Amino acid sequence: MIAILSAFNGIEELVEDLFSSLDTELAVLPSEGRIMDAAWVDSLRAHPGVDWAGGVLEQDVVVRQQGEPVVCTLLGFSPSHAQRTGLQNRLRRGDVLRADTTGGPCGYVGLGVASQLRLPLNPESPLRLTVSAPKRGRSLSSARGMSLFGDGVERMLVTERLPVCGTFSVNADIDSRYIVSPLDFAQSVLQRSRQVSRIELVPNPDWDVEDLRSELEATLPEGLTTRTRREKNALIHSTSRAEKWATFAILSFILVVAAFNILAALTMLLLDKKRDIATLSAMGMTPREIRKVFSWQGILINALGAAIGVIIGLSLVGLQAKFGWVRIEGAMVPAYPVSLRWGDVMGVVLVVLGVGGTFSASMVTYLVRRMAPNAA
Repeated sequence: MIAILSAFNGIEELVEDLFSSLDTELAVLPSEGRIMDAAWVDSLRAHPGVDWAGGVLEQDVVVRQQGEPVVCTLLGFSPSHAQRTGLQNRLRRGDVLRADTTGGPCGYVGLGVASQLRLPLNPESPLRLTVSAPKRGRSLSSARGMSLFGDGVERMLVTERLPVCGTFSVNADIDSRYIVSPLDFAQSVLQRSRQVSRIELVPNPDWDVEDLRSELEATLPEGLTTRTRREKNALIHSTSRAEKWATFAILSFILVVAAFNILAALTMLLLDKKRDIATLSAMGMTPREIRKVFSWQGILINALGAAIGVIIGLSLVGLQAKFGWVRIEGAMVPAYPVSLRWGDVMGVVLVVLGVGGTFSASMVTYLVRRMAPNAA
């Protein structure tokens, strides 16, 4: 149980780490609509609980490079934003939003998008993507039924060239949907000067995220709201947590079945000591005292089994964390992630002792009354 729960914890932390590559811990965004004024960036930076704030602009665009066009999501933010998240650790090639050789903007492409565009992984010369976005008041859905970059569609789009400085890999979903560019480029091609989709925040080290959120919620105008990184990926986290506790419940039922082995051992012990119980009863020992003797024996059996199980579980988790014996081929991490939480260990111990102790006490009480009929 300890090993399996630690594996679920490791997966949960891995998911949290992967999805933190593009997002900070807290964001301010419009409660309705998708665009807000970028002037709020300076206002939020002045807050004592905010260590850093930066605007992010996100919208679907059409991208092509010689071959067929691909619809993906353009994510524009500043180099300082990239350094505040885990994007730098996910880069397969290039540095975070560095300028190209001409000093202009530079973009990064998810591996999935790069595969769709058939981009070479190590090009001899810098690549330039053609990035097109619908003109204000139009959307990509309005081009449905038309050939992308046909005569009718071309007039509906604003097109700019974006040099590609590298690729990144976070997970299959993000890799196949996103390209990253500097915020200025995104605002230009999307015709959103001084506008952003949201403002990402990093709290000061001495401020808790929830405390900062509560204070911002009280001061922000009605049209703005806050959202944590966990809330953005709530479905993934809730699914992982539900799987963890469902597994815990199933394993607890297995413990109930295993407890019958202890009951069988106690029953054989009581039957073997039937004459001794009668002798003790004749010498004046009360049925309650007799029950205590065998009840404590059952508890000790459970406690010894729990202690051995905890030692084995902790050893397995520790060895996996250090040596990574159970490996995952072709995954983002070389070995199966594990994370030990002492709350889980205590929960397992309480369930083991609770199930075993309850069953043992009930069985001992029943058998002692059968063997000592004079019990009060």
